[in-house]
Amino acid sequence: MPRRIAFVTGASRGIGKASALALAEAGFDVVATARTVREGESDAPGSLETTAAAVRERGRECLALPLDLLDRPSIDAAVERAQSEWGPVDLLLNNGIYVGPETLQHFLDLSPDAVEMILRANVVAPVHLTQQLL
Repeated sequence: MPRRIAFVTGASRGIGKASALALAEAGFDVVATARTVREGESDAPGSLETTAAAVRERGRECLALPLDLLDRPSIDAAVERAQSEWGPVDLLLNNGIYVGPETLQHFLDLSPDAVEMILRANVVAPVHLTQQLL
């Protein structure tokens, strides 16, 4: 059976981690991406290292790569490394989203700069990532 590769954003915790594990159980090797590489780098529990270990426990390979949706060069670097090390990606799960203090503001308190940042991370970045992988 040919190797199948899944690329998952936001894979350090929550739905992204659960999806990476489900994909591993379905026979995919996983490129797990997120901002939090190691435990303790964020206030929230979870990390790429933890997800990668869990994927490997399921008998699949995992390439854990830092990726920040607000940092286009980090997106490009993750795509380049994934493709150079493993080849074409078969499945992309654009799970990662930006959740920062701006996303908790009341509508009337949102500045245009905050709205642009939210849209850049949660709309533009996934479009860019999808285009890069295609």
